[in-house]
Formats: sequence, C-alpha cells, structure tokens
Amino acid sequence: MSNNDDSQNGNVGIPGLPKTWAVVVQLVGTFGLAVFLVLYYLLVMQPKEAERYDELRQTVMSLAEVIAGQQSLISREQSSHLEDLFVMAMTHDVADLIVVELRGNSSADKLARKIEDKLIYQTRLLEGLRRKGGGSISEMLTHKIRNSGISYKIAQRALKEWENASRDVIGEGCRGELQFTIKRAAMAK
Repeated sequence: MSNNDDSQNGNVGIPGLPKTWAVVVQLVGTFGLAVFLVLYYLLVMQPKEAERYDELRQTVMSLAEVIAGQQSLISREQSSHLEDLFVMAMTHDVADLIVVELRGNSSADKLARKIEDKLIYQTRLLEGLRRKGGGSISEMLTHKIRNSGISYKIAQRALKEWENASRDVIGEGCRGELQFTIKRAAMAK
C-alpha cells in the first residue's frame, strides 16, 4: 500500500532527494547508466557547448574585424599608384643626396649604399598598407629596391653623367630610373 501512496503523491526515486536527482535515480534505475548519459549529453551538455562555440565564433569574428580595421587593404592598381607617388616623393631627396655626395667625391659603392638606405628608410611611410590578397606594400617595395640593384645603377649614372648636372636634371634621371626599375620588378611577377 505504501507503493500506491508514493506514486499517488508523485514521489519517485529515493525519498528526500530534490526532484531532479530523483528523476536521475529513476532513469538510471529503469533504463541504465548509458541511456542516462546519452540523454544528459543531448539535453544538457550539447546545448551548452553549442552556445559556447557560438560565443567563441562571435569573438573571433569581432577580432578579425578589429584587425582588418587597423590595416588598409588596397587594390593592385592602388598599389601601383602608391609606388608612383613614392618615386615622385623620393626623386628630389635622392637628387639632393647625390648632389652632396658628388661634391664630396664619394665612391660608387658608398653612394649606392646611401641611396639604398634612404629609399628603404622612406618605405616605412607605407607601413600598415596591405594589398588585397598580397603582402605589405612597404615590404614589397623594399624587396624591389634591394633586389633590383637600382641604387647601384643610379650611383653609376651619377658618377658618369651627373657630375656637373643641376639638381633638376639629376632628379629627372632618378625618377626615370626608379620608375622603370620598380615597374619592371612588378611585371616580373
């Protein structure tokens, strides 16, 4: 008779346990531990993990947006225009350097090193700009300057042709050499 009274009162499992634990005990007793663990995973653990995964995905997406916001992605055409602007900006600086070094009777190697140092140092102005699907603009330009030997070509030309030339003539010659070399390096890719 006590069994009938318990089932009529709604008490299941071990008396005195909270209702959730009483249900757990009844499930394990009736269907076994394996069934209980499967149900627990499906009803409790899996939704929590899915929620945690969604939070993690949102965090990664927001982090990617922040990172993309701090870098300016530019097209190939814009990259080419930036290289042209770099050449135009550096023309007069390199011409000034050549004028000073020619007065000091600098050697071709010394002049070439100074020109290369000046060009590479100024590529830092392009840091933070990246080409879509490519690398950093400043790194690409540095690579072109180093691997093309442009500094040595300009130094050789300065010693042969520009010894008594005006700053403007030297500047035009530098611009032509820089533009030709940088564009040729871009075509080689």
